[in-house]
Amino acid sequence: MVPSSLFHPFRSLARRVRRSAPVTHPEAEAPLALPRRIDGPAAATQLTRDLLRNRREDITLAIYLDDWHRLVGTAILAVGWVQATRLSVRPILQGAQACRVTSCIVVRYRRWGALSATEPEDRSFRTLAAASARHGLTILDHLVVTA
Repeated sequence: MVPSSLFHPFRSLARRVRRSAPVTHPEAEAPLALPRRIDGPAAATQLTRDLLRNRREDITLAIYLDDWHRLVGTAILAVGWVQATRLSVRPILQGAQACRVTSCIVVRYRRWGALSATEPEDRSFRTLAAASARHGLTILDHLVVTA
């Protein structure tokens, strides 16, 4: 009986260690804290950085908002260099119809580079805004975000 009582605390300690949360890598993804509202460019920038934190490619993202600027959904429109990818208004409109929204923000995410949009990016944004306006979707802003 005595040896059994000596090992009893160690068994409970081992049980507690087994039941604890698994040890994860320090760079593992933490759960996202999505904002309720997108009040301005700073909130949209922070959301984009949170969503695309570990991505290495250039990505064009759509952030869908309702009438009260509450976040409804996001969609990746294109992956790659903006001049090499042909952006169409079709995926933006399909996402807007699926989410039943009236406005969106187009965000261009890149790992490095200038914080301002290039001339081809501005041209493609104006084309997307005009085409989506014909279908009743308002593109509120075009942001360029770097990591």
